[in-house]
Amino acid sequence: MNIKNSEMDSPHPLPGNKRPFFLTILCLFSGVYFFLFTILFLSGFFYSGWVTDAINLYAPIDQYSLTAVRLVLGVFAALFILGLSGIIIMWNLRKTGYYLFGISSLILASSQFLVHRISFSGALVLIPLLILFGFYFRRFT
Repeated sequence: MNIKNSEMDSPHPLPGNKRPFFLTILCLFSGVYFFLFTILFLSGFFYSGWVTDAINLYAPIDQYSLTAVRLVLGVFAALFILGLSGIIIMWNLRKTGYYLFGISSLILASSQFLVHRISFSGALVLIPLLILFGFYFRRFT
């Protein structure tokens, strides 16, 4: 055999476990989804004064303070960052990524179901994503 020594020494990026095509598509879709929402909530956090003014102008039933708006936006940004990091780890076929993604998705979905002023349409995306990633749980190491 004419195999060079350098070819034998270089490790394969996914030894023994190749990422399935649908898992790749799932990671890309959910990664873009979580990245966009992370940017949205981080920009809302950094411009929370303007967001607070807009909320208080168009929702005059309750008056929200800058601290309360900044806290909510910061928590949601942290949860989306946690989910995005879980997706990146699942890209490398690790179970830790599924746990991180699951924790953040369950907290985000439950907050959308429990708080009556938040639309639960985001939960209709998060829960199926969690179930679809769960189909590949055995592939993760």
